Amino acid sequence: MEHEHGKKSSKKPARVMKKKQLTEGDLINWWLEKYHNTNLEEVFKLHPDWTDDNPDYNSLMFYEAYQCTQEQHDEWKAWASETYRKFTGLNKKAAERGFCYIYLNTAPMIILINK
Repeated sequence: MEHEHGKKSSKKPARVMKKKQLTEGDLINWWLEKYHNTNLEEVFKLHPDWTDDNPDYNSLMFYEAYQCTQEQHDEWKAWASETYRKFTGLNKKAAERGFCYIYLNTAPMIILINK
């Protein structure tokens, strides 16, 4: 690379890279793929009536159909909260505060076992 004065510059041109955004779908797909061998795209192909336009659909139907054990939930939560922290660049305490709201929309339902 040459400057206007004809001297070579050792500086490399800055790269513009877009960082992938972490979505709620990414967090949900992690546990769907790991524990149910599927993903959101496949789930909605299987259940095309599960849309917000359908007055009979409630997201509880989705979460009841794809439940996880307490251990699976805990594994996902540890992964998801750490992934959220890394993507946001927040310190641990701030990430925990922010993640609690995302958790409500993305956490798997836990299978309740009556003893």
